[in-house]
Amino acid sequence: MRNLLSPSVIVALFAGCTSVTSERLNNAQIEAIHDRVEERHPNLSSSQQTAITELVVRAVDNMVFVEGGSFMMGEFGVPCEPGSTELCNADFSPDNDYAHKVTLDDYYLSKFETTLSDFDLYREIMGRTPYAPELRAREDRQHLFQLDLPAWTKTWQEAKDYCVWLGELANRPFNLPSEAQWEFAARNRGKNVLYATNNGEYTPGVNTPPDDGPAKMRPVDSFPPNPLGIHNLTSNSAEWTLDWYSETYYQESPEMNPTGPSTGETKVIRSGGYRTASPNKTTILRDHVNPVEEHYYESLGFRCGQTHTR
Repeated sequence: MRNLLSPSVIVALFAGCTSVTSERLNNAQIEAIHDRVEERHPNLSSSQQTAITELVVRAVDNMVFVEGGSFMMGEFGVPCEPGSTELCNADFSPDNDYAHKVTLDDYYLSKFETTLSDFDLYREIMGRTPYAPELRAREDRQHLFQLDLPAWTKTWQEAKDYCVWLGELANRPFNLPSEAQWEFAARNRGKNVLYATNNGEYTPGVNTPPDDGPAKMRPVDSFPPNPLGIHNLTSNSAEWTLDWYSETYYQESPEMNPTGPSTGETKVIRSGGYRTASPNKTTILRDHVNPVEEHYYESLGFRCGQTHTR
């Protein structure tokens, strides 16, 4: 498994207590996390409490600060032909056609999608059995369960609960990102960027998966991040967002910090995922799925966000 910790993070054990140093957290904050883990999960073994503490500190360290601002969310158009001044739709979905002004406060977004390893630990702590046990038992399916691949999910609520749980232990307001926050970050703070890659272009095998092999999930730190330092906002998992879906919401959305309709039947997902055709994996692509799916799916993951507090 690749090391997803910052190089500055060092983990050591001293007399049964975990001491973790990082650029973001001081010793007192780390010890406070450890104390909250012990208080929240007193019946766990010391090794499990240590693993949770490491997970929480890693989650905090992996948060990327996104300075807020205003942008026109939705369809922004691209030249119909190279050099043309005539604009055509950048995306095929009519839901995105109504560009609307959105203004966001500062926030954070995880540089990585939640990993299978971290989500498995959470589910173990919560007393849940591993998902997809019949596949995990097959030798010819072990490649689907590499620890640094994105987590599989089945329900929106479980993804949200994971983020909130991490935030409670970190004493920070973690949650799923709104779809406006997701798009603003994918577009490098709302610029007219078509692909959420390092340079805004889609180059298979260089900054996205190659097109000449089987479509598959990739480790969460695969390929260069976008200019904000966030990885795989295209080409890996489709990602849950906080919002309920409505086909007319872009025409009704408030400007300030929108979080979607108050109710709905389906939840917005962003990114498209690795099964989406390459030209369609744009920063404005949106879809929606039931908040409770029939099975755990490898192509339906998530990343956590955090409200910025001063």
